[in-house]
Amino acid sequence: MPVTPTPPGFRKLALVVHGTGAPDDLLNEVLSVRGFGPVVMVASLVELTAQLRTRVPSLVIVPVPPGGAGSEFASFQQELRRHPGTAAIGTSPSKDADTVLAAMRAGIPEFLVSPIDRLELEVALSRLLSHGTASQQHGQLFTVYTAKGGLGASTLALSLAWALAHLPSRPSVALVDFSTTGAGVRVMLDLKPLYDLGSVASRADRLDREFLRSVMVKHEQGVHVLAAADELDAGDPMSVEAAGRLLELLRQEHTYVVVDTDHHFGDQTIAALDAADRILLLTQLDVSALRSTQRTLGVFARLGYPETKVNVVVNRQSERDAIPAADAERVIGRRIDFKLPNDYASCADAITYGRFVQEQAPATAPVVTAVARMAATLTGNLDAAAGDRGARSQGSRLSRLFGRG
Repeated sequence: MPVTPTPPGFRKLALVVHGTGAPDDLLNEVLSVRGFGPVVMVASLVELTAQLRTRVPSLVIVPVPPGGAGSEFASFQQELRRHPGTAAIGTSPSKDADTVLAAMRAGIPEFLVSPIDRLELEVALSRLLSHGTASQQHGQLFTVYTAKGGLGASTLALSLAWALAHLPSRPSVALVDFSTTGAGVRVMLDLKPLYDLGSVASRADRLDREFLRSVMVKHEQGVHVLAAADELDAGDPMSVEAAGRLLELLRQEHTYVVVDTDHHFGDQTIAALDAADRILLLTQLDVSALRSTQRTLGVFARLGYPETKVNVVVNRQSERDAIPAADAERVIGRRIDFKLPNDYASCADAITYGRFVQEQAPATAPVVTAVARMAATLTGNLDAAAGDRGARSQGSRLSRLFGRG
């Protein structure tokens, strides 16, 4: 059945599910001054999902089940993604981190505790409607993660951000440094930002898109950068909820967001993994890195991430690798989606001179072209640039190394 948009000249439509914790008279009073017609109440998420198949509301207000659990909420989430112009507010009797993050993953940027307070409702509506959230599609978010340090995760995050920013459409790209150890984006790009993630964390109560614009640095190569906190004691101050809110705002502001993370499951890392459209799980073709990858995939499964959310990326591949890619795929039980060739010299020189790898290496360098293919694949046909599928050896001794026990 075709979806019918609201005709021009009609007052905006708001669909509200019973159980959101706001009386009809309050909703009508607050919404009417913002151009809405009488609120349409629906009995359940199931009915709201059915309504979304034939109507395009400007606003929906829904109760979010604990942790976003249940098939009814999953169906609603899937349908809501077909309506990028629909603003959404979620409610729940408590504001626990799992439920807030579930709402954000579903495309619900505002969250209120029920029963709903009038002032909080008005503030949420002002953020949604005055900043145009209801008329913008959310950008894609890519989180780079590896549980083992030294594999080049930060270099990959920087290189991917550059490649995305230089796609033919010249999209808006944000690079966020959630890492609390290592050189960090500020060092790798020789940045001296006035503000950083610590500035955001200390003002989490005023977090909005205008504030983010004021603290981010636009690199001359076109990437908008939010550097990690410079002070070690401010390295991980953000809660899962605050970090999730930050990432959701960045998705509203930019076409693509790339997040570099720590190698452990801290609050910021969990928020970045949960919010990601794609997790780029970095590894190398050696026993230590593949063991780490195997364990990480197990953690992802326990976190409930679908396999389609995770892409395995082999970095620094060369003819000298001790473990063939086909064997590595078999022992981790997953395909290798992307293979990046070893160009340690160009990557090291880029860090030395505070530049992106693509600025340092020739445009025809294998690592540059491989990252460009990755960017094109992630933003288009995911299967187009999957790694070559070599014949898989059977009965390899590697199975003993990666088996249980």
